[in-house]
Amino acid sequence: MMIFLMIAAAAAEVVPADRAAILDAAHHAIARRIGKTPRLLVRTLGHQGEWVFLVATMQDAAGRPISYAGTPLASAAAEGMISKDYVALFRRSGAGWRVIEEALGPTDVAWSGWAEKHGAPKAIFG
Repeated sequence: MMIFLMIAAAAAEVVPADRAAILDAAHHAIARRIGKTPRLLVRTLGHQGEWVFLVATMQDAAGRPISYAGTPLASAAAEGMISKDYVALFRRSGAGWRVIEEALGPTDVAWSGWAEKHGAPKAIFG
């Protein structure tokens, strides 16, 4: 019974207002790093209590994979050392959501230790 409740909590839907606030926080964090605000195609949005884990693919306005040209990551992208993914751990902060840790363009499982490091529930990481 306890396992079922934990799984159900991990699979909780993110309400639309929270989803919008989470994506807004992600957009701001990405724009600060690369000077562009991509569309985010959400692949994973794990949620439990005050924690959310996001995995998304960054796209341009036309739905194509984001180009890193003209950004601080351009040379890494040209060498194939960066992906088009954005991964972030969020925690509720008042009425909004705050980025706790992020990986822009990860090519490995950059979030493997985030649950332990931040005290986030492991279930949200899938």
